Amino acid sequence: MFMEDCMVKSNERIVDGIYKMELINEKITNQSKAGQFLQIKVNKFDTPLLRRPISINEIKIDESTLVIYYKVVGKGTKIMADIKTGEVINVIGPLGTGFDIDMKNKNIAVVGGGIGIAPLIELCKSLYKDNNVFTYLGFYDIPYLVEEFKKYGNEIEISTVTGAAGKKGFVTGGLEKALLDNKIDIIYACGPNAMLKELKDIAGSLNIKCQLSLEERMACGIGACLGCSIETTDGEMKKVCYDGPVFWSNEVMLND
Repeated sequence: MFMEDCMVKSNERIVDGIYKMELINEKITNQSKAGQFLQIKVNKFDTPLLRRPISINEIKIDESTLVIYYKVVGKGTKIMADIKTGEVINVIGPLGTGFDIDMKNKNIAVVGGGIGIAPLIELCKSLYKDNNVFTYLGFYDIPYLVEEFKKYGNEIEISTVTGAAGKKGFVTGGLEKALLDNKIDIIYACGPNAMLKELKDIAGSLNIKCQLSLEERMACGIGACLGCSIETTDGEMKKVCYDGPVFWSNEVMLND
């Protein structure tokens, strides 16, 4: 983990409300892994006080560059959307426990929903060389990153709530049959809590191993404030920012 200034290589709107930013920093890039995140100070002022936790989308070692995608939902991310190429922002990272990618010769399902789709690119890149990767992505309306996912997967299925592209409905609709048809050995997922809870139940019913990257509000990002604590199945409390954000599905309790 480092606290470093990063130069903004680019910052652009991809679709309505979703932005892509590239950050240059050799130290953080070289230490980053799929599933980890950054704590970003969005400006040089005291307001907003808290950094914004943003998952790493892609790691470009040769370019010393990290790619992130973020959704504009509040004051901090609105400030981020106005950051210009060439500006410098302060970043803490990489943070958290990423995905367990020590897999070979497996049939793997990668399931993403909403902005939770973004962290899965680096995961697919890491897995595709030695495994069969089947990708299932759920969007509300307009898909993004689809062409990138096609580079690192055997098959891809798109769902949109509005029916604008792919099949209409949620990404979990009909997923159980697809998992069985493709003889899936392990599932990786990131997305809204309701999607992860349903996926945890599906994985449990099919006896398929499943890793979930959880989305929780974070303050410090280093396990000190306990604000992102969740209950585990053995009754203990764990911190999403430090012990996660990736957990095995049978480890954690997901509330409605």
